[in-house]
Amino acid sequence: MTSELEQEIDQTREHLAATVDALTAKAETGRRRATVVAGISAAAVVGLLLWRRFG
Repeated sequence: MTSELEQEIDQTREHLAATVDALTAKAETGRRRATVVAGISAAAVVGLLLWRRFG
Protein backbone atom coordinates (compact mmCIF):
# COMPACT_ATOMS: atom_id res chain seq x y z
CA MET A 1 0.00 0.00 0.00
CA THR A 2 2.70 2.48 0.95
CA SER A 3 4.72 1.63 -2.15
CA GLU A 4 1.70 2.28 -4.39
CA LEU A 5 1.03 5.57 -2.66
CA GLU A 6 4.67 6.63 -2.99
CA GLN A 7 4.59 5.76 -6.70
CA GLU A 8 1.44 7.79 -7.19
CA ILE A 9 2.99 10.75 -5.36
CA ASP A 10 6.13 10.51 -7.51
CA GLN A 11 4.06 10.42 -10.69
CA THR A 12 2.03 13.39 -9.54
CA ARG A 13 5.21 15.35 -8.77
CA GLU A 14 6.62 14.57 -12.23
CA HIS A 15 3.38 15.63 -13.89
CA LEU A 16 3.24 18.83 -11.85
CA ALA A 17 6.88 19.65 -12.68
CA ALA A 18 6.20 19.14 -16.40
CA THR A 19 3.12 21.37 -16.19
CA VAL A 20 5.02 24.12 -14.39
CA ASP A 21 7.85 23.91 -16.94
CA ALA A 22 5.39 24.20 -19.82
CA LEU A 23 3.63 27.19 -18.26
CA THR A 24 6.95 28.89 -17.56
CA ALA A 25 8.07 28.45 -21.17
CA LYS A 26 4.77 29.83 -22.44
CA ALA A 27 4.99 32.86 -20.14
CA GLU A 28 8.57 33.58 -21.22
CA THR A 29 7.55 33.44 -24.89
CA GLY A 30 4.71 35.86 -24.22
CA ARG A 31 7.01 38.27 -22.41
CA ARG A 32 9.56 38.17 -25.23
CA ARG A 33 6.83 38.83 -27.79
CA ALA A 34 5.46 41.73 -25.76
CA THR A 35 8.96 43.23 -25.47
CA VAL A 36 9.49 43.02 -29.23
CA VAL A 37 6.11 44.59 -29.96
CA ALA A 38 6.79 47.40 -27.48
CA GLY A 39 10.17 48.07 -29.09
CA ILE A 40 8.71 48.18 -32.58
CA SER A 41 5.91 50.46 -31.41
CA ALA A 42 8.36 52.85 -29.76
CA ALA A 43 10.50 52.95 -32.91
CA ALA A 44 7.43 53.65 -35.03
CA VAL A 45 6.37 56.54 -32.81
CA VAL A 46 9.87 58.05 -32.84
CA GLY A 47 10.02 57.63 -36.62
CA LEU A 48 6.65 59.32 -37.05
CA LEU A 49 7.62 62.21 -34.81
CA LEU A 50 10.90 62.73 -36.69
CA TRP A 51 9.15 62.50 -40.05
CA ARG A 52 6.57 65.11 -39.02
CA ARG A 53 9.24 67.36 -37.54
CA PHE A 54 11.78 67.21 -40.36
CA GLY A 55 9.83 65.69 -43.25
